[in-house]
Amino acid sequence: MSETVSIVVAAKGARRLLEGLIEAVLAMPLAGAELVVIDGGSTDGTVALLESLAPGGQSAAISWVSQPDSGIAEAWNRGVARARGDWVVFLGADDRVVDAASWNAAVDAIREVPATCGVVAFPVVIVSPSGAMLAEERPAGDAVGQVRISTMIPHQGVFHRRSLWAEHGPFDTSFAIAADYEYFLRLQSAGVAITTCGGRPPVAMTFGGASKQSVLANLGEFRRAQRKHGIRVPWLRRCRDWCAALLRSGVAALFGEATARRWADLLRRLCGLPPVWCVP
Repeated sequence: MSETVSIVVAAKGARRLLEGLIEAVLAMPLAGAELVVIDGGSTDGTVALLESLAPGGQSAAISWVSQPDSGIAEAWNRGVARARGDWVVFLGADDRVVDAASWNAAVDAIREVPATCGVVAFPVVIVSPSGAMLAEERPAGDAVGQVRISTMIPHQGVFHRRSLWAEHGPFDTSFAIAADYEYFLRLQSAGVAITTCGGRPPVAMTFGGASKQSVLANLGEFRRAQRKHGIRVPWLRRCRDWCAALLRSGVAALFGEATARRWADLLRRLCGLPPVWCVP
């Protein structure tokens, strides 16, 4: 079966990063891929860039729109509405496709999953803003358990069937950070199958997005999503996570975010936890 994939990119005020992503994607022979860019009303030349690549908002390779939005959840919803692919992947302007071979291998893999499978999670490479490799994040085999209680699966490595939005509704725009996590929980509650694939990571994720800029806000939204779906988290784990978030926020306030990230990654490696994520 021939499967197509829409790469949805939500961005605002990120012309330089967005240009790099678009150039990289268009330069690669990616199997079955279209690029959908949802710009939040930027005034930094992004619109002129997009218009030069796809006049009127549409070309064979790119679809785009630029208008103010309430946040990433609304931008993603707009992206899904414009997408034409059988599957959807969400990237940020600072994320990148690793290479054509890794991407095409991932597309070959999703072509083999059963029709009952709605979500497929792949490994992601995690890089610094300068492009240096920090780690490789591989989703655990128990995708259901990993999503419900433990570490979040990075959305950059997740392929979703586009039909899910017609069946289960849009992202919840009340979540500024964890809309993807709440959506995973909603799909699980509805019995949608979520599976993981090994192999080479198709996407490189740049560490330092919105979910890492406010660890306490991130944790609060994760807990709100869990309460919404009736997930009970052991109180010892809740205490541990809040203490870790407070400690990390304090270190960032005193010594800077870069130092806080280095310390957090070191502690997680010493404790045998995933190398990048601070809290679930």
